[in-house]
Amino acid sequence: MKAAVFEQPGKPLVIGERDAPRIAENEMLLRVKYCGICGTDIHASREGPFMAPPGTVFGHEFAGEIVEIGSGVSSNQFEIGERVTSLPFIGDQTIGLGDVDGGYAEFVKVDHQQAVKLPDTIDDVLGALVEPMAVGLHSVKMADTVAGKKVLIVGAGPIGLACAIWCRFFGADKVVFSEFSATRIRIAETIGFSEFINPEKDVGEEFRSLAGAEPDVQFECVGAPGMLQSCIERAPPRGLVMGIGVCDSPDSITPLLAFMKELRIQWAVGYDKVDFEFTIKMMTQGRLEPMPMVTDIISLEEVPVFFEQLRQPSSQCKVLIDLMR
Repeated sequence: MKAAVFEQPGKPLVIGERDAPRIAENEMLLRVKYCGICGTDIHASREGPFMAPPGTVFGHEFAGEIVEIGSGVSSNQFEIGERVTSLPFIGDQTIGLGDVDGGYAEFVKVDHQQAVKLPDTIDDVLGALVEPMAVGLHSVKMADTVAGKKVLIVGAGPIGLACAIWCRFFGADKVVFSEFSATRIRIAETIGFSEFINPEKDVGEEFRSLAGAEPDVQFECVGAPGMLQSCIERAPPRGLVMGIGVCDSPDSITPLLAFMKELRIQWAVGYDKVDFEFTIKMMTQGRLEPMPMVTDIISLEEVPVFFEQLRQPSSQCKVLIDLMR
């Protein structure tokens, strides 16, 4: 099968031939239809503690069609030809981060217990967006409740947008973005958001001007050094800071300030199967519309170029790979 392979940091991914995965009795083989490029993949291609091993095939945001089913999977659970997405886990191994080849390839294997069927009302493109939307859902759930609260989203990338969509869904009083990119601001506007702050300004003061108070909850979705400290500084007493962005560099905060304000800092990562199922249910009901975040749909051959561009994105937000081209 064809796949985009990570060979070493500082070098573009390479398109090459790869043996198709062999499935165990509890696994299924999917022909990948679409797979998203995630910021986690970009992080994992850099030198550092989070770097994936050479030879990794990235890709954990995918939708595909079942083409082979292991002998341990009952016929009343799944059938050849059914369309599914899946949590990217097989036992304690993660699909697309070195343990198991991911969705930047024509085929990917999944654990049947982690797979979730896609109804006919959800096409394959939306199916590949279930995973990032489930990240946002899990993150918002980890904030306990956002209903009636004033929320600041730091960064309007795919996960920031997903968090914002779910905050609105669960009844937040105000959802404001801090974002540089004109492209991502336009995408957020298309999804129905209207209040934005230029990060070069005093974000805390600008938020108070828009919302009439400090942010009750902040979702830090950038993952760069200094972002958590900025959230601490503008948080109100007993405010909540959600750490969502992946920061793999050393960082520092002033604990005394958080201590004096009695702040809560909560990290969130990943999702549970119920998050996938609820996301699909809401998509089916037409209550979620994440499609505007998709700026590019590319072929597998284009992945090396786009992957490098996403290290410093300009006009891109969510990029999907069409494996059927």
